[in-house]
Parts: sequence; structure tokens; C-alpha cells
Amino acid sequence: MASGSSGNARKKQIDDTPGPWIDWPETDRADRAIRFMETYCRPPKGHGFGEPMKLTEDQKQWFRDILADDVTLAVKSCPRGEGKSTEFAALAIWATFDKSETGQPQVPIVATTVGQAVRSVYGVAIQMIRAEPELENRCTIYTALGSTKFEVAATGGSCFPIASDPDGLQGLDPSLAIVDEIGFQSIDTWNSLQLASGKRARSLVVGIGTPGFNKNNALWTLRTLIRENGCPDGFVYREIAAPEGCDHKDESVWYACSPALRAGYKNIKALRTAVSITPEASFRIFYLGQWVEGVDAWLGTEGRALWDIMESPYVLDPEQPLYAALDVGVKRDSTALVLLQRRIDTGKPHVKAKIWMPNKENAVDVTEIMQYIRILHRDYNLKAVAYDPRLFEVPSSMLRDERINMVEFPQSIERMTPAIGDLYTALMQTQLTHDHDDQFGQQVLNAIPRYNERGFMLSKEKSNGKIDACISLAMVWGLYTHPERLKSPLVCL
Repeated sequence: MASGSSGNARKKQIDDTPGPWIDWPETDRADRAIRFMETYCRPPKGHGFGEPMKLTEDQKQWFRDILADDVTLAVKSCPRGEGKSTEFAALAIWATFDKSETGQPQVPIVATTVGQAVRSVYGVAIQMIRAEPELENRCTIYTALGSTKFEVAATGGSCFPIASDPDGLQGLDPSLAIVDEIGFQSIDTWNSLQLASGKRARSLVVGIGTPGFNKNNALWTLRTLIRENGCPDGFVYREIAAPEGCDHKDESVWYACSPALRAGYKNIKALRTAVSITPEASFRIFYLGQWVEGVDAWLGTEGRALWDIMESPYVLDPEQPLYAALDVGVKRDSTALVLLQRRIDTGKPHVKAKIWMPNKENAVDVTEIMQYIRILHRDYNLKAVAYDPRLFEVPSSMLRDERINMVEFPQSIERMTPAIGDLYTALMQTQLTHDHDDQFGQQVLNAIPRYNERGFMLSKEKSNGKIDACISLAMVWGLYTHPERLKSPLVCL
């Protein structure tokens, strides 16, 4: 009999013998997992509450796909309400309690925070264990802060919640790792788990979730790679979503993209209520499994279309006045210099961006930025370069000594709020043009507003990726539309 040794265990193991499943004749992992889940795992809420799970054929096929011998990575993207937490909690329990050919099972459940993991997949797993004596008696459940987990003596296995900090994930040795809400996790989190999982002859990393509010996440990155290059060997990807352009109020669309609805354990009445009170973009993301860009961004869900409308290539004229604005990144931020010149053909202002990206070892080299500005001054009619004096004071002084007009543009609430507001109006009215530049456009679209008593600024901390080029665009727009501010140094108004 197991003695148990931790003072924080709420329920200690009283039976250290292998469970009855150990003698099952099935040798295929998927067959064993399906039988285990339908025998010992009981949904703690919703459809089938308190009764052994009844997996749909769709769920069974998913498990057969991801538990195949050669599969090491798997991702499922689907709407909410498809039983993801219940499905993967049961998978985690099986993987911890059943025998493993690669040694003691280790099953981390990864979420943004430990609390989030406990509230979702891990918490459901614990409820399932407590509802089944064959499971509860054969494990020890630890509940203390910082050591939340359950252990199974017969297999030496452990399952635990863990936050999605890439540094903390690299020391794991998972037999199965579950990444919850992968649409809200970074690609660094996924990569760390992928590297950690290679320590065993056989391991599996599974990501589940709905699309995120933006494209700066692991789910979108993996989806894009697969669509561009195909699904690599050992990777299973499944996306359950309504077709683009569909009527989001069409109930036949709901059924088509919801196996749970077709199986009868998702409430159609709940969707009818949700579609009447939920913003369309949010309904499409959470209930139809679709990607909708710009839900919380400053240019809204039509931002991409708006930016694309303004695309019109143009070659800068060396003789015409040229304006520039620089936003210098801190630590791992990018640095962006945006140029603006009034077009000869249409009279509209045209903008281009030069963006420097740091690497893990080094920040952007400020001497490269200075040299680029010198070249612009030499080859073009460069009228002024706006910059934030906090981060470019010494280089700006050196460039000013070279007779380059460096104009202070403090990124204060008083200065940036009207600048952002003016740029917003210009974009909404399509008053400018730009070249095709994916990186520039994405930084403009990434920005999320931070409201204040004067209007709003753009928040680097809350934004969906880097926005330095967007900040530079606002600064150069302000420089261009207010020529009285061209004197150097500028007095902050």
C-alpha cells in the first residue's frame, strides 16, 4: 500500500496496484485510450454529466489520428463548446494512468497561467478522477500552491498544470503535453514544448483552442506554415470552422462547423441567444471557429481591407521634399523609420518604412540607423527627421552637427494623442498611399488603443505584436501636416 508523504495532499493514494486496464488485450494506443475514456472518465458537467463518456465518431477518429505511432505534434482548431476541455482532460488521465513504453509518464497541461490551466483542462481531470474510485484510489492529488499535481504510483506518472513561460517549459520531459487555448499562446511556447518533447523515443505535443483575436500566436503561425508548405510528417492538423464569407446567422452553417451540435450535446438555443447579443466578429471567432482580424485593434475588423485599399507603389523623387520619423525600440522591440513624400502624380502623401529587427543576442545597432539617415540626407531632399529625445538624444546631436534637421517629437500624452487622432482620421479617409510591405502593414494593424482624457494613444504593451512603424507613421504624419514644427529643436506644445 502506498503511504503518501506530502502534507499538502488532499487525497492520498490507498491502492498502488495497476488498474484493471493494465490487462486489456488492446495493444494499439488509440484503442486503449478510447476504451479507457469511455470506461473511467465521467463528464463533470454538461451533456452526459456523471455517466461514462460517449465519444463521437469524430472524436474517436481524432484520437486515432494523433495517437498513431509516427505522430509527435498535433493541433486542433475549433469553435467553443465542442467539449475540448472534457476531451483532453480524459486524454491526460489515460496518459498518466496507463502503461507507457517510454518510462514514467509526464503530462503537463500548459495554459497562460497555472490558474487558467487549473480552471480548464486540469480542473476537469481532477473532477473526473474524484468521480471514479478506480482512479481516485490509485493516485495522490496535491493541491498546494506551486506543487499542484496528481501522481500515480503504479506508472510513476504525474500530471500537472504549468504556465506558458518558454524558459520554464524547456526543462520538461513530457510523454504527452497539452497546450490549452493555443490561439492565445506564443509560438515560443510551442517551440519550447516541441524541443522538450524530443527527449523521449515517443512523445506527443497537442495544442487545442479557438482562433485568437490576432495573428501573433502559435495557432496562426502553425496554420500559415501548414497552408504554405503542407503538413509535415508526424504532424496532425485539424481545423473545424465555417467557410469564409458565410452568413453567420445561418443555422445550417452552425451545424456544419460543429460536431457537438450534430451529435446533440451542444445547445442550439444557446447559439440563438449568442448570435443576437454577441458582436459579429466575436461570434465568428468563438462559435464558428473563424479568424477575424482586428477585433480589438485601433482600425477595427475592416483595418486590413482599409490598408490594402491604400496600396499604390511609388518611387520617391530625390528632388521633392521628404519627411521622416524614427521610433527607436527598447530591448527586443523593432526600430522603424517611416518616410513620407507628396506624390507628383496624385498629390497624395506616400509612405514607406524601413524596419530594423533585433535578434536574441543583440539590439538594433544605432550606427546602422544613423548611416541610413545620412544616406537619405545625401540622396534626397530630406527636410526633417522626427524622433523621441528619450531614446535617441546622443545620436540625434551627432546628426544635427552634420546639418541634418533632427526634430524632437516627445511621445507624451499631450503630443501623441492628437498625432494618433490625426493619423486615424487620415487612414479612415484614405488620405495616403503606401507600397506593398507586409511587415509595415502588420505593424500598423497590430496597434491597440489606450484611452485617456484627451482621446487615445497606441499601447505597445497591449498590442498584438510590434507597432513601432505605426508610431513612426503617426509622428511623420504630424510632421508633414504641421510644417510650423520643422524647426529644431521643437518646443513641446
